Amino acid sequence: MNKFFLVLILFLTTELISQNNPELFELKLNISNIESSGNLMIAVWSNSDSWDNNMTNSSGQRTGFDYGFKEKVQKGNFSTTINLPKGTYFVSILLDENFNNILDKNFIGIPSEQYGFSTKKQIRFRKPKFDEGSIEFFKNTILNIELH
Repeated sequence: MNKFFLVLILFLTTELISQNNPELFELKLNISNIESSGNLMIAVWSNSDSWDNNMTNSSGQRTGFDYGFKEKVQKGNFSTTINLPKGTYFVSILLDENFNNILDKNFIGIPSEQYGFSTKKQIRFRKPKFDEGSIEFFKNTILNIELH
């Protein structure tokens, strides 16, 4: 009887540990067509409301993403690998050429800095919706994104 309880406790403990530490997979991002130096700002979103509703902080910076970082880059290409649990994700990328941490736009609202998304669809005159550009991520994946 004691062995039964010991096995049961070990099973439950292992199950709790695996729930709290989900298996991570590699997402390799290959970013091309970088036309100038600057900060490459990468955000990975899993919440469609955060992306679709333009959540920002008091400084006007986007918020609500699960994973984000910036990397100083030069003209050309950039690759990086991040580890994520399985799920549905949307990747957004901004090349911040003037280091002000926002996507600059001209007087009629067209972006004046380069950007890219995980979507392969070409969306004109608006940002893509989460469901138009999200990817199902459940194994090691390579995602090629060309900046516009």
